[in-house]
Amino acid sequence: MVIVKIKRPKAILFDISGTVARESFVEKILQPYFKIAFQVYMDNSWLKDEWQDCLRKLAATAERDMQAPKIDLIKEKSEVIKEAIKYIEYCLENNHEPKAFVLFRFLVWFDGYDRNKIKTPVYSDVAVTMQKWKNSQNIRLYVLSNGWKEASKKFMSDTSHGDLNLIIDQHFDNSMGSLENPETFVKVADAIQEKPSDDLLFLTKSPLEGKAAQMAGFNVVLVLTRTRSVDEAMEICQDIPIARSFTDIEFL
Repeated sequence: MVIVKIKRPKAILFDISGTVARESFVEKILQPYFKIAFQVYMDNSWLKDEWQDCLRKLAATAERDMQAPKIDLIKEKSEVIKEAIKYIEYCLENNHEPKAFVLFRFLVWFDGYDRNKIKTPVYSDVAVTMQKWKNSQNIRLYVLSNGWKEASKKFMSDTSHGDLNLIIDQHFDNSMGSLENPETFVKVADAIQEKPSDDLLFLTKSPLEGKAAQMAGFNVVLVLTRTRSVDEAMEICQDIPIARSFTDIEFL
């Protein structure tokens, strides 16, 4: 095990997928859950405003797609649900993900979290290390994700190690800009009232995002669990240290 020694930061920014939780989490847990739960959600959540709003968006999106099954909102509840199911199945079968479909998928996932049907499987050593950084070393922790920050919040709210939002100061996403653009990291630094410097540490599995953060002035460590990923990363950025886990990072 190679320990990466780096200046103790004031704040650490990191993504969830591939660093805190396995990348396969979406494929192996979230996507299968959606497929078995979305029909029940449609019925049980019929009176919820967020589902009715999403349903209208699904119907409008289907109307614009000549090949898609249509959703007639004037029909009885049972018929509307049948048509909505057909449209969602059409999207799944064709790997078609318009915004309305993505929103609906989040609603189903969020409902799963709210009803304790889903937990985010975070790496045990990562959870322990995050607790140490926050509580023992008084380092601020931020999620900086390519995904939607509301999803990141939900994913961290119920994990295999409890509610990690309790130790996360704030969530950011790509509404700040592309994570492959150094200017995005300048904006994030400003948002947390810091100057881009080696007082800020970015942990990522993406060499391109790491390069961008480095160009903005951040300290960067690539967190890569797979040997193949390490080999690929070394071709892109040989000047950024690589750790296998958060536990391999030591502050000076």
